[in-house]
Amino acid sequence: MRLTESIVSAERIVDSLRPEKSGQGRVFAVDGSVYTAGQAAWMRAQLSLVLRSCTRGDESAAATYLQGVLDMLRAHHSGS
Repeated sequence: MRLTESIVSAERIVDSLRPEKSGQGRVFAVDGSVYTAGQAAWMRAQLSLVLRSCTRGDESAAATYLQGVLDMLRAHHSGS
């Protein structure tokens, strides 16, 4: 899968992680996987770093940041 396709796929899941109320400890993704609010915030921050790296033309750094997000998404998806 190309870098851009991987980013779009990860963003779709991470963007769906919105707590229904403030202070909510667990958030649910569109695919049914469950994350802590901290994990959701970390993945959003990592995706921000991915996009910044892409803007700078540093695909290697972008791929490294993205891999952490993809690993977490896979771990939670396979566990559900």
